[in-house]
Amino acid sequence: MTLSRGWVRGALWVVLLMTGSVLARAQEVSGNISGTVVDPAGAAVSGATVTLTNTDRTYVERTVTTNRAGYYAAPALPLGTYSVTVAMKGFKTTTETGLVLHASDELKVDKKLVVGAPTETVTIVADQAQLNLENGQSEGLINGTQIKELVLNNRNYEQLLGLQPGVSYGSAVNDQLYIGASLPSGTSAAVNFSVNGDRPTANNWTIDGADNVDRGANLTLLAYPSVDAIAEVQTLKGSYEAEYGRSASALINVVTASGTNDFHGGAYEFFRNNIFNANNYFNKLTTPHTPVPILRYNDFGFKVGGPVVIPHLYNGKDKTFFYYSQEFRRVINTLAARRPMCRPRRNAMATLPTPILRAPAGSIPERPARWRCA
Repeated sequence: MTLSRGWVRGALWVVLLMTGSVLARAQEVSGNISGTVVDPAGAAVSGATVTLTNTDRTYVERTVTTNRAGYYAAPALPLGTYSVTVAMKGFKTTTETGLVLHASDELKVDKKLVVGAPTETVTIVADQAQLNLENGQSEGLINGTQIKELVLNNRNYEQLLGLQPGVSYGSAVNDQLYIGASLPSGTSAAVNFSVNGDRPTANNWTIDGADNVDRGANLTLLAYPSVDAIAEVQTLKGSYEAEYGRSASALINVVTASGTNDFHGGAYEFFRNNIFNANNYFNKLTTPHTPVPILRYNDFGFKVGGPVVIPHLYNGKDKTFFYYSQEFRRVINTLAARRPMCRPRRNAMATLPTPILRAPAGSIPERPARWRCA
C-alpha cells in the first residue's frame, strides 16, 4: 500500500504538535524580558514596536507592541543571547545587544527614545553584570563553558555546586561523586549537598523542569546528563517564585543543550588510570610497599546536534532543533590491602580483609591470609 506525500506530511505534523505540547507542559525552562519605552521628556510611548532577536540563532523570537503605559513584555523566551530593538515613527531606532537570558531570568530592558528619523539607529551594548530587578529571587549559575572546562574527575556536574556560596558537601565517607545510584563499595550514592544550612533531602533536582529525584529516599538522582549536553546549571536559593514547589531548600535545575542552524558533533574519551596516581602514604610504610590500587576509568561518548531536516517534507532551520548525547563508562577499581607490620607468633591471629572488590570472570578468590602478630 502506497501512502501519499500529503498524508505522511500531515501525520508528521500531528506527531510534532503532540510532542511539542507535552514538552511545553513538562519543561518550563525559559526567561522573560520586559520593560518600558519613554520619550526624551519621560512620557510613555504607546504603539512602539519591540523586536527581540535571538542572536545565537539569528532568529526573531518575538515582536511585541507597547501599551498605553509604554510597557511591553515577552514571556517564555528560549535561553540565549538577545538583542532588543525599539522602533517608533518620529524617533531613532534603538537597539541593545548582548543581553544574555538564562533560565528563570526576569530581565528589565527600559528604553528612552531619541527624536530623529527611524532610519537612524542608536546601538547600545548591554552590561555583562545584569541585575534582577523584578523579584527577590537568589540564584547561582554555572554556565556551559565552566562545566566543560573546570576539572571534574568523574564527569559529574554535581561537583560544581560546591563552588557556589552557601553550598556545602556533607559526606564524611566519600569525597568523589560517582555517576549512578550506588558507589563502587555498594553503598548508596547520596547527594549530600546542604544549601543555606538546610537538609540535603530538602533539595529539588530537575532536568529541564522535570523532576530528577528518586523519591524513595530523596537522596539519589535518576539521570545524569553528560557535561557536554548541559547548557547551564541554575541553583535557586532562598525566596524563589511560587511556581517552584515541592521542596523547602534549593532548586537545582539542569538545562540541556540545544541544536543550532548548523550541524555539530564530536566523539571523545576521558580516562583515568592508576599509572598517573601517586601512592598512599601508609602504603609506603609496609614492607614490601603496597602498590597503587588498580584503577581503570574509561568514559566514551559522542554528541550531535543541528536543525531537524526531513528532505522534501520539512525544513526546521530557524524553527526546530535537536541535540543527542550518549556516554559509555567502564570502571575497574580495587582497595589496597593493609598488611600488619609485625612478625608471626603463635596463638594470635588477625585476618586480612579481602581487598578485591571485583574479581575477573572465571577466577577463584584466594582464602584470606592469617597472621600471628607479636
